[in-house]
Amino acid sequence: MNLDKAFAYIDANQQRLIDELIHFLQIPSISAHKEHDADVAAALDYDRRKLESLGFMTEVWPTRAHAGLFAERHVSNDLPTVLIYGHVDVQPVDPLNLWTSPPFEPRIADGKIWARGADDNKGQHYAQIVGVEAALRGGGELPANVKFIIEADEEHDGEAMAAVLPKHREKLACDVFVVSDSNFPDRDHPAITLSLRGIQALEVTITGASGDKHSGEWGGILYEPIDVLRWVLQNLKDFETGRVLVPGFYDDVDAPTPATRAAIAQRLWVDADVARAQGVKRLSHEVGYTPLESGTLRPTLQVNGIQGGYTGEGFKTVIGNQARAKISMRLVPRQNPEKIFDSIERRIRELVGDKGTVAIHRFGAGLPFWSDPDSPYVQAGLRALTVAFGKPAIMLAMGGSIPFVPQLVQVTGASCVMMGFGLPEDNLHAPDENFPVANFLGGAKAAAAYLAEVGAMAGAAGRK
Repeated sequence: MNLDKAFAYIDANQQRLIDELIHFLQIPSISAHKEHDADVAAALDYDRRKLESLGFMTEVWPTRAHAGLFAERHVSNDLPTVLIYGHVDVQPVDPLNLWTSPPFEPRIADGKIWARGADDNKGQHYAQIVGVEAALRGGGELPANVKFIIEADEEHDGEAMAAVLPKHREKLACDVFVVSDSNFPDRDHPAITLSLRGIQALEVTITGASGDKHSGEWGGILYEPIDVLRWVLQNLKDFETGRVLVPGFYDDVDAPTPATRAAIAQRLWVDADVARAQGVKRLSHEVGYTPLESGTLRPTLQVNGIQGGYTGEGFKTVIGNQARAKISMRLVPRQNPEKIFDSIERRIRELVGDKGTVAIHRFGAGLPFWSDPDSPYVQAGLRALTVAFGKPAIMLAMGGSIPFVPQLVQVTGASCVMMGFGLPEDNLHAPDENFPVANFLGGAKAAAAYLAEVGAMAGAAGRK
């Protein structure tokens, strides 16, 4: 493959490629809303037709929620296989009144495409498809076998697609899979994301008396669900040290190695500047770790919401009979979500004891993921990003979760390279989501360059 010609192809066709993305973004593929099921299917079909036009064989795999698209173009048994992941579904758009322009009427302004899904994840994975097109039609041929797995459930049922992966294990076989669903830390540092934290979420409800009670008559006599909930929450995490207090929580946690800490420290990060940008006076962190490490490499626990008692206008002197909290825990490699859930459930029940009735509902979970910074596939990604964007690429870690990634690692046994093209200010999941045009086109070049790098790795191995 001639990479210079592949890059020239992207430059020469950039307006058409942007227009294709705009048409893609016009499809309101909100997977969480049943009334948009046909739109979700239409978005998946958009990718299917595009990939078939590039000579890919395609299959649609139904899931319990929507479906996934598998596509493959096989070049040679002597070449490595790259599997590329993306998703066509998008987040709901509420609150609609906070959008500057309608979320499914894409516009280009200030060098960005503004629309729901522009970054997450239509723009990012379509850049990968464009990179494949450039390699084929500009560069001459694919330097590797290429497969795609594109889902339509990620923003609604993150485990739906993962559930069907094992029965397609043979078709998913690959040497490396690439995920473009992450960000650069800023415009000047293209980046490979080395890790994702796992997640376990739950809701705890504490019930006291048979109904709301007058606080004058019963205050000081009854255990108050809000007070019991406060007691529970303060005993789940130490405010001063940032350490989770659930017994067994750290049993399977390995301290990050000096090499890992050095790798993520490449990111431009100044605590005071980050705090100022977030509108706070200072950042929190776990004792013994920096805020950056605490937010990426370390497990933690957050209370995501609290509800209880009377919160309406005016005042009502009652002891509410229920209090509820939503809690999520971010997990690191070797922590098992089921084991963690069992530990926190046991601890919550111990803390509540006979002071109320407790109900605990478990929500979805996701496994953590970690990639070796010395992996040749990671190093190939760094080179591809550097060539495509003209700036030295770095490595970083993410605090969030993508449940599909560790599931695909388990099924394929392949290396994973998280090579996203977004920026922190792209407003993912929020009003006025956007994606820089330069990152879309640069991402396409990086996708083509990555295929060239993987192909060259195989050629070098063959020459040895």
